[in-house]
Order: sequence, then C-alpha cells, then structure tokens
Amino acid sequence: MNRLKKYAFYESDPETTGKIDHDLNGDPIMATASIHRPLTIFDTSLRDGEQAPGNAMSLQQKLRIAHELEALGVNTIEAGFPAASDHDFAAVRAVADEVQQTKICAFARASHSDIERAAKALENAKAAQIEILGVASEIHLLHKRQITYQQALDEIASAVQFARRIGFDDICVAPEDATRADPGFLGSMCEVATQAGATMILIPDTVGCLLPGRVPALIDTVRAHVPPEVRLAMHAHDDLGLAVANTLAAIEAGIDEIQVTLCGIGERAGNCALEEVVAALTAHPTHFNRSTTIDARRLYAACRLLIESLDLPMGRGKAIIGENAFATAAGIHQAAIIRNPQTYEFLEPDMFGAERRMVISRHSGRHALKAKIEAFGLSPTPGLIESIYRELTASEEPVCSDSKLRSLVLQNTTESALPA
Repeated sequence: MNRLKKYAFYESDPETTGKIDHDLNGDPIMATASIHRPLTIFDTSLRDGEQAPGNAMSLQQKLRIAHELEALGVNTIEAGFPAASDHDFAAVRAVADEVQQTKICAFARASHSDIERAAKALENAKAAQIEILGVASEIHLLHKRQITYQQALDEIASAVQFARRIGFDDICVAPEDATRADPGFLGSMCEVATQAGATMILIPDTVGCLLPGRVPALIDTVRAHVPPEVRLAMHAHDDLGLAVANTLAAIEAGIDEIQVTLCGIGERAGNCALEEVVAALTAHPTHFNRSTTIDARRLYAACRLLIESLDLPMGRGKAIIGENAFATAAGIHQAAIIRNPQTYEFLEPDMFGAERRMVISRHSGRHALKAKIEAFGLSPTPGLIESIYRELTASEEPVCSDSKLRSLVLQNTTESALPA
C-alpha cells in the first residue's frame, strides 16, 4: 500500500469489499463505515472581530466579507450589534438583505429595545437568529451591571420571552463570562433561558481564561441543565493563546456549534481562528469525526480579503495563512520537499487555496537552486549551480528574490545554457 499519498486518497483493500480512506497521519478507516456528525460554523468577524481596535469596517467592506463567508460555507454570519449605532444597524440590515444563502445573526443585550432593533435590522433575512447576552459571573453582576443573581435570571427570561413574542424562533442565549461563573448559577441561567424559549446556549470564554482540560466538564454542566433538543455552542477568546485548543476540546466533547473569526480577529488577543480549526478537522477526520459545510479551498482567499480590507498585520509564521506557512528556505528541507512534499508538509497548501513557496536564501542547497533554475526555463549545469551556490552562501542578505536569482543565473550562464 502506497503510504506517500495525498489527503482524501482512496484505494481498494483486498481484504474488504469497500474502500479505505486515510487521514493525513496515514491512519485507515472504512469510508462506508464513517458517519461524521455535523458541526455548524458561526462566524463573528463582522461583530466581535470588528470590535478590536483598528478593525472597524465600512459598509462595503462588511458586505464583501459577508459574501465571501457565504461562499466559504459558514452556517451563520453574525452581522453586528444593531442597537450599538446607526452604522451597525445599517450594516446588519444590508447583510440580511443581500446574503440569502446563510443564516444572519444579530447581537443584542437582554433588553426589549435592543431586541426590537435587531428584529427590524433582520426583517428581510431569509433565515435569522438573535443572540441575547446574559450575565453569568459574579464579577460582572457586581461590577459591570450591579444587579443581583435573581435580577439577571428575570432579565434573561423576559428578554427571551419578548424575542419569541415578536417573531424570533431561533434564539441563542450567551451567559457572558460563563467560564468564571458559579456552575450552579450558570446552570440556573441555562434552565431559565431554555424554559423561556431559547433554542441554543452559547458558552463564552469572555476573558480567555479557560484551559482545554476543563472544557468537557463545563459542557457537561451546561448540558445537564438544558433539554436535549437545545443546541450548545462555544465562543473562545485567545488571551492565553488557547482559543483554538479550547474550541477543539469543545468539538471533542460534542459541542454542536463553534463561533470563530477569520484570522482569529477579535477583542484583545482575538478569537478562535476559523482557518486553524478547519485545518485541524481536515487533517484529523478520523479523530474528530465531525463534518462541516466549509469549502476549505477558499480559506486562504477569504483570509486574504480580510487582511487586505483591514490592512491587518499578520505574522509570517501564522498557521495556514501566514507568509511562511507553506514556505521553506532551509536546504535540507527543500531537498526532501522536492522529492516528496509530505516530508515537511503535514498539510498541503492546495487544500486551503494556498501555494507552496521554495525560497532561495543562503540556507538553501544545490537541489533547490537546480529546481528554481529549471523553473525559469534555463539549464542548471553543475558549474552554474556551484557558482551561484558559493555566491549565495557568502551573502549577508537573508533572502534572494526570484528576480535577483534569475539575474544571477543570466550573469553566470552562457548562451548555450538558454533554452532553444
């Protein structure tokens, strides 16, 4: 059996009548026996993502990104917070008017005026959801809202009932700061919300303090207080750099939906990065056994649109979408990748719409030089390769651009080395 294969490789197994599917670890599973449980994807780039300093978007930018998210295959787009400003209201309304293949969500506090404003903004949505913010932790009750536990419960019950009365049948309740809340009170809020008519409970790690090992117990706590038909969702922040890890732990624990943003943008250190979670699910299908509607091949383009729209600084080593995510400049790596990319590429760039880059530098070797010169349509003679190799290893410049390398080749070659 050939182990040097691409993702989604299938081949006949002589011992079965079916086919074998291999994940990126080479682990085989029976394709006919694999039933992946659906996981829905909720993108909050236009709401939580935009709230971070420097991420404010124009109406046209929001519409372009919303259309890209729709094409990407997200299940729900949180278009904004209509009660926050006239701009937010107009943006939610415009997205709801134009994006008709994806559910559109509006954010609201647990107040009747916020909910009415959200309903007005969403009135033309083909499928609409409202997300209502509750108050879960003692520190928020005492210092942010200055209300009692009972007042918080009464407030969320009234809000959900009102949302029901004015026509919402898809209502998500988010007990803010759930990960620092007393488990008993968190359970009570979930019970009150679902008794009032909530169809989903969101678990927000508002300040990003959660650890992956604590995720299953937290989900179990919430699940124990809601009916089985009520769906659970996870919203993770990245203050400890664990948003993706916590979200993956929630997926393993059976969460129904995850909230994410393109490039992980969001308050403070950001949110869970959509592209990283999808990459993990794609790379380990037999481990997670979950399916999504995301077209992974569009991820790179979607993230680049956001980056360009916001002039967003992005680390070169950022997973999946960073400049160096699928690039190499080290000779020993390049030589192996030329023979077979899987030697140093656990993930294949074309799976996400990205491209492999072989960067020539003073760390590169002769194999990479030969491949690059051939790509220029020139003949890489041993003498030519050796001459350029010596020049590169003596250089103080970290990278040799393609244009500079081509110039070096032409300077060191003869007419006979040029293609006929």
